[in-house]
Amino acid sequence: MSLQNYENLRTHSENGIATITLSRPGGRNAFNTNFYAELRSAIREADVDPGVAGVIVDSAAEHFAVGGDLKEMLGYLEGDPPSRDLWKFRDSLPFEAIRACRKPTIAVVDGICCGGGFATAISCDFIIASPGSRFGTPETKVGLIDGLVGPALFGQVPLPVLKYLLFSGELIDAEYARSVGLVFEVLEADSLHARAQELLASFAANGPEILAEYKRTFRSYELPVNYEDTMRNLYSDAATQDRVRGFFTRKK
Repeated sequence: MSLQNYENLRTHSENGIATITLSRPGGRNAFNTNFYAELRSAIREADVDPGVAGVIVDSAAEHFAVGGDLKEMLGYLEGDPPSRDLWKFRDSLPFEAIRACRKPTIAVVDGICCGGGFATAISCDFIIASPGSRFGTPETKVGLIDGLVGPALFGQVPLPVLKYLLFSGELIDAEYARSVGLVFEVLEADSLHARAQELLASFAANGPEILAEYKRTFRSYELPVNYEDTMRNLYSDAATQDRVRGFFTRKK
C-alpha cells in the first residue's frame, strides 16, 4: 500500500496488514466531505494492493468518530435552496467501498462510535472494541433517516435491538453490543491492535482467493442501501432542514 499523503488519515502497511487511522485535525474525527472521500480512497487502495491481505480501521483521536461535521453541514444549509454540495457529501461516502472490499476488514474502536463512525465500523467485517466504547446512530434525534444502518444490520442483530438503535438514537455500550452480535470481541484498549493483527494473519493463512469468494457470496445477501431519499429530503423539505439547523445550532 502506497504511503499517500492524506489530510485526515494516516496509512501504514506491514506484514500484509494495512492500517488506516482516522486522524482529522481537531480531535474528534467529525466527518466532512473530504474526510469521507479520503477514507473511501484509502480503502480502495488497500483493496487493489496485492501486498495487502487485511485492513484495520482505527483512530488516533479520543473517540473513534463522532459523526458529521456540523460546521460544514450548516454551511450547506444556509442557502435557499441549500447548496448542491450536499450531493458531493453523499457521493463521497465510503461505506459501499468498505463493504465491497475483497480483503477482511476490522474496525478497532476505542471510545464513542456514532453517526458516520458507526456506519464506518459496521461496514467492516468485524468490530473489536474497548469496554468504554459506545455505539449508535443519533441521526434520529436530528430528524434524519439513516440509509445504511437498517439494511446493514437487519438479520445481523436481533430486530428489537435494531429498532431501538434506529427509533431512539441512543448509544449502547460495548459489552451489550457484543452480547447482541454487533461487536465481535471486547478487550482492553491496549490489546485491541494485537488481536486485530492476530485475526487478520489467521485469515490470510487460508489464502486470499477463498476469503474474497466468501465475501463476494456474503455481498449477494446484502439488502440495498438508500441514501438518496435522505439527501432529497434534506435538500427539498423545509421541515427537515429546520430540524437539522435547530439541532446543529443547539450543538454548537
